[in-house]
Amino acid sequence: MKISVIIISYNCKAFLDYCLQSVSKALKQIDSEILVIDNYSTDGSVEYLKSKKYDLRIIENKENLGFSKANNKAAKLAKGEYLFFLNPDTIIPEDLIESFFKNKKPNTGIFSFRMIDGEGIFLKESKRNFPNISIISKKLIGINSGYYSDLGEFDSGNVDVLCGANMLIEKSLFRDIDGFNEEYFMFGEDIEICHQTFKKGYKNFYCGSSSLIHFKGESTVNDINYLRNFYGAMHIYFKNVFTTNLFLLGIIKIISRIIIILSGIFPGNTKNKIKSNQNILYGNKLNNQLEEIFGDILLIKKIDETLKDCNLIFDSNYLTNKEIINCVDKLKNRNKINFWFLSSDYSYIIRASGMNQKGNAIFL
Repeated sequence: MKISVIIISYNCKAFLDYCLQSVSKALKQIDSEILVIDNYSTDGSVEYLKSKKYDLRIIENKENLGFSKANNKAAKLAKGEYLFFLNPDTIIPEDLIESFFKNKKPNTGIFSFRMIDGEGIFLKESKRNFPNISIISKKLIGINSGYYSDLGEFDSGNVDVLCGANMLIEKSLFRDIDGFNEEYFMFGEDIEICHQTFKKGYKNFYCGSSSLIHFKGESTVNDINYLRNFYGAMHIYFKNVFTTNLFLLGIIKIISRIIIILSGIFPGNTKNKIKSNQNILYGNKLNNQLEEIFGDILLIKKIDETLKDCNLIFDSNYLTNKEIINCVDKLKNRNKINFWFLSSDYSYIIRASGMNQKGNAIFL
């Protein structure tokens, strides 16, 4: 078997299903398998997937193991020559796997693609530098200087750190480096595994010529536990890579705790406007259930680049996933457009809500 796609899921039923729709299309001509590891979801994700009769394997955990442990568990069961670790809140184009085999270079450690969010904004964490003491210290206080790679967004080449939301790696290499470090519950494990492949003499490769959508935040809740995991990951990485000096580690921990407390007192603005002046369906037929939710809907079969202040709904039966991703990429930051994604069975629509915030999932 050529490739195993591994998806860790936690309470993101609709986004996971849409992801699987896109993955299934991308794997049509490839000897492959899909493994979904459910981290004890309480939203009916497992039952919902079973009702869909996908060609996949579902592993049901009896507790939330976190990202690293769940992925390592799945990797041991995977049969593919390559492992593709993919977040459940992603949409991939039909030719993404083909692009991997086309662009993979000799001595590649981990391979990853350009990511945009559900509003089309490029996600800078797609390509980063190895954090040193200076970079970590600045990152703790919200300064990103030196944190992201200078490689062009649409360029391809070797970078230090790739994002765990989409990572391709040979299974033999993954075993050789003992997989993800299970000290990390969530966040930071992608940085350390990139460091491990680098230490083995491999080069990590960023592919900017192919893009996927990563909605972000669908498997997490931006609460105190989220903040503890995020800033705690920096402490673990600092300890494992740089020093065991208890004094320095103590300073990092104190700074992290102060930031967590301040973040709780002064939360970011998460308000996200949904209502718009116009509702547009990019497809070939209107949907009565959508009209019950949005009101009057204008049907279009070709994109109008003058669109503004509207809800733009993509029909995945009319458009390929690659066309949808390219359209979001093209219309980003333009005239207050809200992008919605209609499932192929017309049972729900989804939309990103903002950085690390649960998105909208409306069942029809």
